[in-house]
Amino acid sequence: MSNDGSGEEEQPETDIIFEARRDSTSEEPPMSEWSSLTTKSEENLKKKQYEQGLYDPGSGEICAAYVAQSDSTVLRHPYYNYPRISDPGIISALFGPQPKKIYPSDGQEYYLAICKTTNQCPVRIFHRNLINTHINLSYYGVNPNGVRAMGMALEHNTFVTHFDLNDNWLNEDACYHLGQMLGKNSTLTSLNLCGCRIGLSGMSRICEGLKNNRALRVLNVSYCKIDDQGLEQLAHAIMFLSNVCELDLSHNAISGKGCLHLAEALETQNKLKSVNLSHNNLYSFQSGICSVLERLGDNPEFEYLNLSWNSLSGEKVATSISTVFKSKLLRHVDLNNNRLCDTPIITKLIAGFAKPKKMKCFDLSYNPLTLTDAQLVIQKFQRSKIQALNLEGVKVNPQFVDVLKTIQEKRKDVVVSHGYVQGGFKSTGPDARELVLNRMEYLGKKRKKHEVDIAVVILQLVKENITFLEPKDFRNRLKQLRVDLDEDLVNAVQKLWPGEPMNKGAKTIALNPLADHIKRKWPDRKAPPTPPPEPEPEPVPKKGNKKKKMKKKINK
Repeated sequence: MSNDGSGEEEQPETDIIFEARRDSTSEEPPMSEWSSLTTKSEENLKKKQYEQGLYDPGSGEICAAYVAQSDSTVLRHPYYNYPRISDPGIISALFGPQPKKIYPSDGQEYYLAICKTTNQCPVRIFHRNLINTHINLSYYGVNPNGVRAMGMALEHNTFVTHFDLNDNWLNEDACYHLGQMLGKNSTLTSLNLCGCRIGLSGMSRICEGLKNNRALRVLNVSYCKIDDQGLEQLAHAIMFLSNVCELDLSHNAISGKGCLHLAEALETQNKLKSVNLSHNNLYSFQSGICSVLERLGDNPEFEYLNLSWNSLSGEKVATSISTVFKSKLLRHVDLNNNRLCDTPIITKLIAGFAKPKKMKCFDLSYNPLTLTDAQLVIQKFQRSKIQALNLEGVKVNPQFVDVLKTIQEKRKDVVVSHGYVQGGFKSTGPDARELVLNRMEYLGKKRKKHEVDIAVVILQLVKENITFLEPKDFRNRLKQLRVDLDEDLVNAVQKLWPGEPMNKGAKTIALNPLADHIKRKWPDRKAPPTPPPEPEPEPVPKKGNKKKKMKKKINK
């Protein structure tokens, strides 16, 4: 810098790049005035100032502002002169999907969440037992709308193996969610839907998921009104390699038409070990039940068969049932309340009794069996290893009872029940001798002031060597002791203990047999002992004789 004569300091010349406005308005300046868009002069100002001596580069080190930058860090947007920050998650929160919450595998937290979203009241027993093996909701009155949350909670549950919904009326929607659960669950082994009234529509929904299930072993659909069409849906599920082993189909109005579909499924997949077809519409002229029995007989692991409360009869049905006895693991066959009768039919029915080695019970109760049929059954049972035979309501003869006694002597664990024994037995009532003696005992001790023990009186008469007495004399002797016996009672004593007739054919009472019966009845009572005989008195000397003797001595 230099000084003038005027005394004023010279100001360095500078180029105006941008002049800020001083007005207080908040309006944005026009685009022509933006500093980021202004074109810089090509002339290097620092070089020019260095030539004029107005700029000193210093130590010669390069300023960090002039270090070469990579192309990725060059700002391209005209609004900003600084690098933008990374997104903290705003864009994903606004435009991306909401992340799914991962629930534990037990399903407890998931069940409460589903109940909250569907506005359903959670079932405390179900929620608490999701970490146990059994969930029992029988007779609980479960709301069908709440079954959706239960099914979704059980889809991936690894604890529960038995689910009981006995007597809870379920609609089609509830059955749909149960089917969805069966299609995904791999832990549940037993499902009880007894009395749920699901019908054909509900059965079809459940079977949709049952086709893909490989874990379920026990299925109870009794009292569900599925009919033949529902059994057809279930047969298709069994054909799709379902592993159901125990099947309860009782009280469903199933006929032979539905059994035909089950027989077709058993031709492909024969894994059933237990079948309950009781209380259905099965008749002898239907070929479907015979086909099912023949398929079950081909399974060497079959164990339980229940065909009670149907109308089965005929040789064809009996032959089909006998094929079931080929299974060595057979344990129980129930045929009560059917129409099995006639000797040829029973002979074919029990032909395979001796084959199963571990059979526990065979039930033929309340079938119209004849005495000969019952005799054939007990004789065949004698050569088998069955532990229990039920023939309640079936009449038997005395020969049946004799055979049963010989069986029970050899095998003490055998249990056999039968009906009325016809012929060979007489009814026995109370012993008349006991009644007569008890009546005499009561009359003897009726008067408390003059009690008389009649048993001791009779024993005393025998001790006096009295063997026979007429009824009148017997009554008079007791009257003397103030014991009044009826004439009918005395005659009953004479008929029970008759003695030898007296003169002119008079009837008598034998006291010795009567005394023997008294001794057996009252062994503690005995006749009083006889008193010893009194000694004879010594003779008293006379007074006058002594005086005469004294006079004779004096005279001498």
